[in-house]
Amino acid sequence: MNIEYRAPRNETELDDTIDCSVRAFGDLGDRRYRFTNFVKQDPWLDLDNTRACFIDGKVASVVQVFDRPMRIGNCVVRLGGVGSVGTPLEHRHTGYSSKVVRDTVRYMRTAGYDLSILSTGIQTHYAKAGWVIYPTYSTELTLPATIGEVPADVTVEQYEPNRDLPALQAIFDQFNTNRTGTFIRNTEYWRNRPTWRPYDPSLYWVAKQGGITAAYLQVEQWKIAEFGYLPDAEEAMIALFCHFFRCAKAQGVQEIDALAPSESRKMFEAMGCAIRRREQSNIMFLIINFGSLLRKIKPLLEARLRASDLSAWTGAIRVCYEADERTLIVRDGKISIARNGASPEIDLCVSQTQLLKLLFGNMSAEQVVFSNGLQIHEIGLLDALFPADELFIWWLDRI
Repeated sequence: MNIEYRAPRNETELDDTIDCSVRAFGDLGDRRYRFTNFVKQDPWLDLDNTRACFIDGKVASVVQVFDRPMRIGNCVVRLGGVGSVGTPLEHRHTGYSSKVVRDTVRYMRTAGYDLSILSTGIQTHYAKAGWVIYPTYSTELTLPATIGEVPADVTVEQYEPNRDLPALQAIFDQFNTNRTGTFIRNTEYWRNRPTWRPYDPSLYWVAKQGGITAAYLQVEQWKIAEFGYLPDAEEAMIALFCHFFRCAKAQGVQEIDALAPSESRKMFEAMGCAIRRREQSNIMFLIINFGSLLRKIKPLLEARLRASDLSAWTGAIRVCYEADERTLIVRDGKISIARNGASPEIDLCVSQTQLLKLLFGNMSAEQVVFSNGLQIHEIGLLDALFPADELFIWWLDRI
């Protein structure tokens, strides 16, 4: 028996890996169509991004890596989204899947990825290969008893791709500038995504104000899946939410799930919604290449340093976690990154989860320092480099 862990060599083998995923999840409804398009219609399709266990040339287990450019502030890192992980029943409990997962990590390291993300209900399977749970949050809205009227200068229309797509692309890019966790989308991604994430045209709207498209809202099974609006167009966005709330109430829906950035809370409260925030633990992250990750966000760190009261600080900051370490050498407002450094002024030893939260802005430097019992007095400097923020990934972009 010949067992290989590798990428498919041609389209026929790629089709076999897709079939493996479908058999693992069950060939129901349009699942085969969606699995196929998720891989083949991906703008960043690469045969090497499919990792599989081949037994005598037949696929026994598979992992897909979806290449995504992700923002951290105003910088872009390379994210490997892991999905379509599947092992048919006859090959489970054999270790094949675990070995494919480890092969996937090795591949991402050699291929130049910085981070990896996945969504799962079996966290222990991936924890063995280094992924850690990263808490994310969703919002549950109870609709208000009274819903406001759409302003006279705002019109709500159903989304039409040929007419509205360029405007939506521009709104998305502007609305998500500097929003950590969001993806850089090209036109092909916008056009192809409905082939693996079909949408209900009756639940996808745009708002026009002053003759221009100012906001949009996409709903998926009564969940707010994505929205965006131009600067100073909050009124148009509220009009879309009001329109949606009326549609929901007409169908007897009183509670809505909303995956929304935290700053949207004020808007929902102003509309009279009762809000509950729920923590979720299905998202996992893995730092693939710590050095590359730091180099890519270095311009952001330098800009934050220059804008702070500590721009003249000089010294070294060693950052280490379970799998790696790097030293940030700060001098004259510039940062260089070394593999290691002797006698740093700040020695920051943390877990991978804490490091990710620090990088994404979900955990303050003070929390990191005190939770680890570290003797660090330059908390203000760390706060300047890693200010409060949030990781936010739109529902429709989740792998």
